[in-house]
Amino acid sequence: MFQMSTVNKKREGDIASLFTSLSGEKDDSLPKRYSDLKKRLINSPEAEQSLVNGWKRLLAFLRENNPMWAEKGTTNIPQVRYDDLIEGNNTSAAARAIRDCGSVIVKGAVDRESALAWKEGLREYIKKNPEVKGFPANNKQVFEIYWTPSQIAARTHPRLVSLVVRMNTLWNASPSAEISLRDPVLYADRCRERQPGDTSFALGPHSDSGTIERWEDESYSTVYRDGIVEDWETWDPWNVDGRIKANTDMYDSPGGSSIFRTFQGWLALSSTGPGEGTLRVHPSIKHATAYFWMRPFFSAIKPEAECASKEEYLDADNWRLDLESTEFPGSPPGRGQEFSDATHPHLEVNKTMTSIPRVEPGDYVFWHCDGVHAVESKHAGSGDSTVMYIAAAPLTTRNAEYLAKQRATFLSGVPPPDFPGGKGENGFIGRTSEEDLKTSEARRGMGFEKFVAREDATEGEHIVVRAANDILGLAEKRVNI
Repeated sequence: MFQMSTVNKKREGDIASLFTSLSGEKDDSLPKRYSDLKKRLINSPEAEQSLVNGWKRLLAFLRENNPMWAEKGTTNIPQVRYDDLIEGNNTSAAARAIRDCGSVIVKGAVDRESALAWKEGLREYIKKNPEVKGFPANNKQVFEIYWTPSQIAARTHPRLVSLVVRMNTLWNASPSAEISLRDPVLYADRCRERQPGDTSFALGPHSDSGTIERWEDESYSTVYRDGIVEDWETWDPWNVDGRIKANTDMYDSPGGSSIFRTFQGWLALSSTGPGEGTLRVHPSIKHATAYFWMRPFFSAIKPEAECASKEEYLDADNWRLDLESTEFPGSPPGRGQEFSDATHPHLEVNKTMTSIPRVEPGDYVFWHCDGVHAVESKHAGSGDSTVMYIAAAPLTTRNAEYLAKQRATFLSGVPPPDFPGGKGENGFIGRTSEEDLKTSEARRGMGFEKFVAREDATEGEHIVVRAANDILGLAEKRVNI
């Protein structure tokens, strides 16, 4: 048995630990090595010119399309029935819409009755264990619980596991890529029950899966640099190859994601619509990502205060290539990537971010791991806005290493490796155990049974399955912890 003190060494905290906007901290200026980093990434006159040309084309595109996205509002977000997505292929209209937007609402992922029962189960668990941590501390809305019967039941539900696999397979991988998109790793995350009138959980536009790592980690930077600098219009945000070995948590942040998630997601446990504390997303994954990755390489010639209009400030002629500055706007090491009209003005997030359409209990919402998303600043509805965060994660060597650590935290009842540490749910009444994993699918996804390569497995799938079983201690026999 792993000792509790060796399983998760991150300091205690809550979701505010990851975001400067929630914690009240200020971004510190970055040292000179970040200017050197820019010069390593853009390291030739040809790369500089290509980046400048692409930047100008992208600013023109955003200037033309931002008003359209703002006008369309919730209709930007595709909605698809569970069966249609599961049975469809990647050339279907639904798949194309998801790839364009980066987000989707899957209607009827699980039956309403199950979703509502899981919500009541969460409430009962919290009631039995009043010492549970949450944010804000004086009126908890986001709970630091991961191992409740409701969460385990949802993560391992056959329909939801199948849906996670389907979302994984919206991505592209080369045959030699050491990844199995068809083998899910069941990633443990928090839950939220936001109450009417709440303004504390006002999490502005941000992106998961690392911050400065998108430029600083060599493997991670290739995901963006090679395609965006050369020609962002043909860059594929759905190719996994460069992401497989990326280090997305170089600074061991108290809430940063070290696992590769194809999508972040949550399962709705209540009826929640726009204005009721719901999710907001940017409606174009390619354009938002290309812009925020290019943004640190450019600075304004004249600040907005000195311009005659906002249009003059945003005009491409007012922006120049700047490889001397150490600034990476909204990207503090060890904290979450955040966006605002001040840090990323051409995205115009105050206009283009859109609330998702109404969801019902049992609907599942996904957004691309680079996706710019937010939480409405106020819950102006009359009922609770309750979700369980359940991401989509495929099998890779790094993810198997994470799964081995997560398995130990599950058995000990402490928070998973990506989350703030501490005692967690160790000793909580009603916490789940290995015996609650009822199916082989559930046991495999939680690291208790070996992965098996399919007959049509690619070279890369064979390699990663063998590596994962070795990492998990499952190569010859069932794990014995």
